[in-house]
Amino acid sequence: MKAAELSARPSTMLPATAAKRSGPTTLICTSAYNQLVSQCQGHSSRAQVAARHRCEGNVLGLLGVRPAAKTSRQLQSVISAAADSKTTLDSASRSVPLRSLYSVGKAIETGNVKVSDLHTVHYQVYGNPQGQPALVVHGGPGAGCYTNHARFFDLQHWKVVLVDQRGCGSSTPLGCLVDNNTQALIDDYEKLRKRLKIKKWMLFGGSWGVSLSLAYAQQHAAKVSSIVLRGVCLMRPSEIDWMFGGGAGHVQPLGWHNFKGHIPKAERDDIVAAYHKRLTSPDIAVRDAAAKAWLSWEHSVGSARTSSLQVWNGSQWQQSEFPNPGSKRLPLPLAAASQNGSSSDAPASAAASQPAGGSSSGEGAGDVAQQSRPAPMSAFTAQALLECHYSHNHAFLRDPLLQGVDQVRHIPCIAVQGRLDYVCPVVTAYDLHCEWPEMELRVVPNAGHSMYDSGITHELLEATDRLRKSSARIRAAAKEQSETQRSISSNRYASI
Repeated sequence: MKAAELSARPSTMLPATAAKRSGPTTLICTSAYNQLVSQCQGHSSRAQVAARHRCEGNVLGLLGVRPAAKTSRQLQSVISAAADSKTTLDSASRSVPLRSLYSVGKAIETGNVKVSDLHTVHYQVYGNPQGQPALVVHGGPGAGCYTNHARFFDLQHWKVVLVDQRGCGSSTPLGCLVDNNTQALIDDYEKLRKRLKIKKWMLFGGSWGVSLSLAYAQQHAAKVSSIVLRGVCLMRPSEIDWMFGGGAGHVQPLGWHNFKGHIPKAERDDIVAAYHKRLTSPDIAVRDAAAKAWLSWEHSVGSARTSSLQVWNGSQWQQSEFPNPGSKRLPLPLAAASQNGSSSDAPASAAASQPAGGSSSGEGAGDVAQQSRPAPMSAFTAQALLECHYSHNHAFLRDPLLQGVDQVRHIPCIAVQGRLDYVCPVVTAYDLHCEWPEMELRVVPNAGHSMYDSGITHELLEATDRLRKSSARIRAAAKEQSETQRSISSNRYASI
């Protein structure tokens, strides 16, 4: 097996002794390593012994160790060191340490923009007033912006704008669905850009923020300097069906069981529509119960990659840390404690079973006056409501976002995608890549949907730094060219 073949496979760190002998750290595939070792040990005839020695020498060569006369003994020593080593690629011995977030100070500007007769949008600005402008396009929809979002930028060089989209965060009215659609959000960003006197800004969007960033850029490409995307989402029907039609339930069956269990069986053919009825209900109990179930499902899928251990103890499900210390494990029950079992559908809650809207008519959407003045709700309920609202209406997109790639093809873009993202599976990022090969796609191993997964954080920080430096070089070159042209013009007039 060639070294090139080895390097193309999943890697683990070699023992430190071999790394020291070889100079730079060498990575090889564990399975290939074991295969070569088994080949070395599987020969007995004279010809096979010679072949074995050559194989042993090849392994030692890959390890960066000069073969000695007794290669078998030498190889066995190295193999033992590898077996005893606790050093892996995922540990602190990475050749490049993962980066952590930048620090952040107080906002340099805070304000509200009256974007319509009904809606007011809240924004904050962090960093250098003269820095390169960037707009954080948050996810959800309805998740809102947080100060931590500004920490993905070197604020000595960036001017970062955080905006709570309509109906969420500190924007008002909270949870309002009237005139709350994708085009309205795009127009809000344009109004704010003009208010802040920004010519161009970088778009930094994650999850739903990817869809909104692309929709904005396709309409206002001349106002976008660069784009960073995380957890690629295009809000296609197939993606919505994956999340709310049972696809994601294959990787998180317990969470899916609870999510669909909130809806009576008769309404499960269209779960998004069923939740939409309840989330728009004027009955606060019905609405908030649906919001809790919705967000619990979203959380279970978004955190499916983490180290939490799920345990069925014979009567109920429990969550615990992993690895689980033996001292914390419960004794095995002598007999099954559950008579109901776990395979049947959980009964729908009383709140879920009531007709949405709190009346026998089953009309749960309510009239415009009710929706524009919703009963008091938490930010989390508003997020669930907005997510369902946009999912139910296919994000109000006029055309599929993949069809508009030609409008943004020239804009520098870096997309960061977790390999284990179950909310926005990697296939969506791959589909975008196929339409937009000029975009740099970085698929991060052992990372999920969260921007705070260590590998995702590292790549996002690298992306903002790289685009900042690239933009600075472009501006410097343009300034130099302008000065040269000015000098040429001045000399021309002087000669006249």
